[in-house]
Amino acid sequence: MEDRGIHMRWTRAGAGSLAAAAIAAFVYGSTLAPSVGAGDSGELILAAQSMGIPHPPGYPLWVLLARAAAVLPWGTVAFRVNALSAVLSACAVGLFYLLAARCGLRKSGRFAATLIFAGSTLLWDSAVQAEVYSLATVAFLALSLAAFAARSKGATSARSDATFFFVAGMALLAHQTLLFPALILGIWVLARRFRPRRLVAALAWAAVGFSCVLALPIRSAAHPWFDWGQNHNLTHLWDNLLRRNYGGLRQNPFRLDRTVDEIVCMGGLMAASCGVVGASLTALGTLLAGRARPALVPLTLAALTIPAALVAFVGFTPDPEHLAQIGPFLIPVLAAAGLWAGVGVANLSKRLPRIARAPVAAACALALLATAALHYRLCDRSAFRLPERYGRDLLEPLPRGATLILDGDNETFLAAYLSRVEGVRADLALVNRRGHVFGDPYGLTGVPRSKWTEIQHRVDLERLRSARAPVYYATPPEDLVRGGVRFLNEGLVYRAVLGSEAGLGAAGGNRRPGASRVASNNRDTAAWPKSTDLLPGGPERYGYVERKLAITYSAARAQALWEEERYQDAFPWFEDAARVGFDFPAARMNLAVAAAASGKPEVTLTELVAAMKLAPYDPEPSARLAVLFAVAGRYRDAAVYFERAYRISPSVELASNAARAWSLAGERERARYWEAKG
Repeated sequence: MEDRGIHMRWTRAGAGSLAAAAIAAFVYGSTLAPSVGAGDSGELILAAQSMGIPHPPGYPLWVLLARAAAVLPWGTVAFRVNALSAVLSACAVGLFYLLAARCGLRKSGRFAATLIFAGSTLLWDSAVQAEVYSLATVAFLALSLAAFAARSKGATSARSDATFFFVAGMALLAHQTLLFPALILGIWVLARRFRPRRLVAALAWAAVGFSCVLALPIRSAAHPWFDWGQNHNLTHLWDNLLRRNYGGLRQNPFRLDRTVDEIVCMGGLMAASCGVVGASLTALGTLLAGRARPALVPLTLAALTIPAALVAFVGFTPDPEHLAQIGPFLIPVLAAAGLWAGVGVANLSKRLPRIARAPVAAACALALLATAALHYRLCDRSAFRLPERYGRDLLEPLPRGATLILDGDNETFLAAYLSRVEGVRADLALVNRRGHVFGDPYGLTGVPRSKWTEIQHRVDLERLRSARAPVYYATPPEDLVRGGVRFLNEGLVYRAVLGSEAGLGAAGGNRRPGASRVASNNRDTAAWPKSTDLLPGGPERYGYVERKLAITYSAARAQALWEEERYQDAFPWFEDAARVGFDFPAARMNLAVAAAASGKPEVTLTELVAAMKLAPYDPEPSARLAVLFAVAGRYRDAAVYFERAYRISPSVELASNAARAWSLAGERERARYWEAKG
């Protein structure tokens, strides 16, 4: 009778899981992006279309699934691969419902937990465009379910162990951050009946699951046109897995105040993702967990290893840009939070008088549905085609046969997708300046990153000297600007010029705030769009990466007018760029300098203060604010902000400026102190 009851309970949970997955698939599908997206989306779609290898660690599992989606006979390649994210996210919702049942949550708790998880903006954002995070979420939830199965009393040890550790090995290929929860859950599984023979078998099954990584060197040996790591052998594969060809992992040295800010910012990001109601129910669940606590604690500890690893090994700067990058890594923590919230709902209803249970449950359900409806509006990308437009605006104005040198991810992969997959301006030669994506035109394979700029500079100069057609750059490289190459602004791109006029590029002259020295070709841009016009519903609806793409339009127009010394005309465009980039320190600083040139000191002050708050670990806003005060004759204030900039990033120049400001303020003792530091 007991076995029959367990079977019936899991049958009902399975039906609920299928229903939850089906509803999620419908909702995510209705908000699905119709074309290529910003950020990594273009790169991943290219990898799917060409069976290529994206950035480390290569994501072989995702590429195999995406390739299967890409060959389906409906829609564009981008739409098919986007649809894979929606399907995987819907599968994650179904698995989450099963996990909630496995943790002992009652129906009301399962409903609340699943609604919080499925309606969170972090999961929803990963469901509407090509990304690897949907598969990573499925892997984490499958890993958690397999861990519970292996820990159960009635489990067949060898079979359940094999399942868990095989899934653990494969999970590392879904996303590298899953290494940490896999270790915690693996220890939890083995701790129940530990034997050395069992550990050896576990490692063997994990190796079998991880063996799918061998698809990378096998595919790389076939020389696909898109191969990030050039994994032709096991040595290159190992370098790729360790990110040696992708830049360093550690971003900042350890600082206690930064660590605290990282933790606080990640907590705020989680709360914003699940909403006020979801966050409140999560807090309630930690107090009222009851008998569910033993099941939730190991799962929560496993999920929390991901933000702990981000703090310990990455040391990211807690600003809007980096939070946008690490946000999707926190989806496993969001799953744990949803389970705690479900426990809170279920146990709260048991503690209330019977007459109050139905009204309270209805109020919670309505609040959670209202939150999901709000998130629907924030995450809906069904009409979002800005990335495709941006790629077309890069390519279509160029003359036939021109060469376009690309560097940033958005420019590189959006242009490559449109050219290679959609056939837009296939006559153009596209070159990635990083040299390790579309072949290796700069010969950078095996060369230390410290020597890349020197090689790129030499190869680019030779290309410019021998080119029969115009050569354009999406972003003027600083090394070429310093080397005397002149860049003529032509909308979103810059035409590189050598010859008798080249020396002008390295000369002095007016500069757009925070930009390389460029010259305008006086191209008529009367119909040029403003960035705010490209984001229907307002910039607040969109994420950092999407707004970064949109901001380029107003920034490009502002730069062209600035180079023509039309400061008053440039100001509204800088203002529009800052409106879209409300959390971009560079956009706020550019507006501050433009306001100073236009005789608007109050705007300059406001924008520099805003930039300083957005980038508390960047000395530049404080240093610029100090200069503003010095120009206004407020030397004491100037000295204080020079000191602040120095404490963020010590330098001789900042110390000397602080000493000079204190001297002008009449504080000779403080001036001598800073003179000694300078």
